[in-house]
Amino acid sequence: MAFIKQNKMMEGTSGTIGNVTFSVRKDKTVSGPRRGPSTKPPTENQVAVQLKFERSLAYAQEAMSDPVKKLLYEKAATGGQTAYNAAFRDAARPPRILEIDTKKYQGLVGNVIRILVKDVVRVESVKVTILSAAGAELEQGDAVPGTGNFWNYTVTAANAALPGTRVVATAMDLPGNTTEKTSTIS
Repeated sequence: MAFIKQNKMMEGTSGTIGNVTFSVRKDKTVSGPRRGPSTKPPTENQVAVQLKFERSLAYAQEAMSDPVKKLLYEKAATGGQTAYNAAFRDAARPPRILEIDTKKYQGLVGNVIRILVKDVVRVESVKVTILSAAGAELEQGDAVPGTGNFWNYTVTAANAALPGTRVVATAMDLPGNTTEKTSTIS
């Protein structure tokens, strides 16, 4: 292993060129022999990451063959990204449920619960389940898109015992990733 000094071409370089690997440690460029393949089997976590990568790769390739999806991802691509990069990112990251707004929910039929959900391109669906304090399902249904990134769920069953009631929102994006978030009413 050797430290690189006074070589502006290699300063800050990392990677492998030929049989030499360059890395940066504590702001110093270090060169060493090329690393060989690992002799240890991959861990369960590494296998899970590899499978997620392969699934994201397959989705991005499939999305590029669909003209409608390709157009969506071209609009979502930022900076130096391509539509393929945006599709890969969408497949790799599930949607994020940022907020479950239960301020207007008083347990009456017709009350609206708002859910703020973000994703790379768009959220395909949001399902809402309302559970009693004891855990019994009171109702379940689909929310409808509202303004911006909000989804609105209109309550269809009355609930007299509000404290302890849990509202569970499940969001699904275009690649099929799902996220679940629970909000408990106090």
